[in-house]
Amino acid sequence: MASTLHFSPRPNRASEIRWQPWGPQAFELAKDQSKPVLLAISAVWCHWCHVMDETSYSDPGVIDLINEHFVPIRVDNDQRPDVNARYNLGGWPTTAILTPEGEILRGGTYIPPEQMLAFLKQVSDLYAEPANRLEFARRIAEVRSKRTRVPTGTPGALDPNEPARIAAAASGAFDDEYGGFGAEPKFPHTDVLHFLLDLYAREPVGRTQTIVQMSLRAMAGGGMYDHVEGGFFRYSTTRDFSVPHFEKMLEDLGGLLLACARASALFGDDALGRVAADTKRYMDASLWVAGRRGYGGSQDADEQYYGLDKDARARETAPYVDPTIYASWNAQAARALIVGAPLLAAVGVGVREWTQRGLDVLEMLWSDLLVDGLMARYSDGDSARVRGLLGDQAWSGWAALAGFEATGLPIWLERARALVDACEALYDEAAGAYLDRLPDESEPGKVSDPVAPLAENALMARVLLGLHAFQGEERFAVRACSVLERFTVSAERMGVFAAPHASAVLDLLNPPYDIKISGAPSGSAVLRMRDRLLAVGAPPLRVNTIPPELASAGAPADNDGEPVALVCRGTTCFARVRDADAVLESIAREKSSAL
Repeated sequence: MASTLHFSPRPNRASEIRWQPWGPQAFELAKDQSKPVLLAISAVWCHWCHVMDETSYSDPGVIDLINEHFVPIRVDNDQRPDVNARYNLGGWPTTAILTPEGEILRGGTYIPPEQMLAFLKQVSDLYAEPANRLEFARRIAEVRSKRTRVPTGTPGALDPNEPARIAAAASGAFDDEYGGFGAEPKFPHTDVLHFLLDLYAREPVGRTQTIVQMSLRAMAGGGMYDHVEGGFFRYSTTRDFSVPHFEKMLEDLGGLLLACARASALFGDDALGRVAADTKRYMDASLWVAGRRGYGGSQDADEQYYGLDKDARARETAPYVDPTIYASWNAQAARALIVGAPLLAAVGVGVREWTQRGLDVLEMLWSDLLVDGLMARYSDGDSARVRGLLGDQAWSGWAALAGFEATGLPIWLERARALVDACEALYDEAAGAYLDRLPDESEPGKVSDPVAPLAENALMARVLLGLHAFQGEERFAVRACSVLERFTVSAERMGVFAAPHASAVLDLLNPPYDIKISGAPSGSAVLRMRDRLLAVGAPPLRVNTIPPELASAGAPADNDGEPVALVCRGTTCFARVRDADAVLESIAREKSSAL
């Protein structure tokens, strides 16, 4: 799993350190030379990573000391989230001293040059003593003897009250004065916003609208949004969203764009719809990688540049854009465009243009990043690298299902299903969950330890539930339920951070209405019906276009060339209608009768 090294774009000497890529060879070298490993986890967008390159890693004494007494390994957080998840020590940069077996001895985040010299000398002197190395080995053996090879976690029955509990936690964390959650530094918590939107689409009660609308307006109207070029910055350093941390991340942009689009449709808030459209404008102008049909991962933080107006910026060099194509982040962006397009028709968005851009990104993922059935983490323009991380599979499958709903083309359903089937290589029977990466005992240190992350498993459960709804295979629903049960107890302890699990529980226990349209997927009448239904913010709908020749799969036959829609929820179908308004009227009657 090779990685590409990135250093600060400003003058520095960090490349003079003899960095090794993460892998068994570097750790074997450390064993052979009886040296500790210096692990530096960095990110191309990270301000303090750049500062460390320009200061500590450019200090001649530090360079010499590292090259002589350590085996230095540099890891890019975006390219290797599996390494970061196991070794990050509280932020970026992470500076960790490891044994040749990959266990952490000491570490921190940013360390200034003078402290770095003292820190490295202390560690190298300590490790040079054979007696100390023996003691380290003894402690490591003790730790490893207690370490389970199966991710911990107690399964529990699904709790129908979980969504209400997470909503209450979000309400408790909500900042009534400035919007958002918690105090500074204030992150957007996009997962929480989407969960609240999922809940509101089913039950428009309480203060859910206030929380979501005020939070998005505060971010979009304050310093966390770039009012010149568009797009959200990563987070705010202040409680009132006035002073951002200036990097822009594709990972955040897709989720926030879609949150604004959904809020615009649900609440009739055209201003948020225009923010969503403006965010796409930024993504297309600054992050789109010409010739590769995808979006780059991030744009660097540059406080001085972003403090300038439009005319002054035109005279400056824009901050560096990382052209690396990341699978999960592009899948998020593609889904945001595909799902957001019909929701934003009211603010003048070109629905076909947005949808096509999203589909183009998905085509790129399947042509350029799919390797032996599983998505690779990223493409650097030469090859796809780091195959089989769970987040890339889950987001790609989730986006493919959106592609199917928007087009009715079976290829997207087939691709989502094939990806889910390939993910059996990630499923751990003993854990009852999907692991975050392909098992590989040759990986050094903690990377070979199994980890089953809640958020990615919850998203996989939603993909499985979607496949069950569209294709009817019970095995998908059974697996989704068991995966969600695996994290029920964990979710109870996580508060708002369990929002992805709560969204999946909603899909299972309070599912969307399934609209099965019989008709030619590209026929004009089917397109009109599908566009109208996909533009509905609430209640949540799943739109399944079934060609007339496959009407036996669950939709009534279309006998006169006009589409027919069967309206269902769960295993019960209660209406057979011929236009979108009739679909919505039948749902309204069903909801009223259930009260």
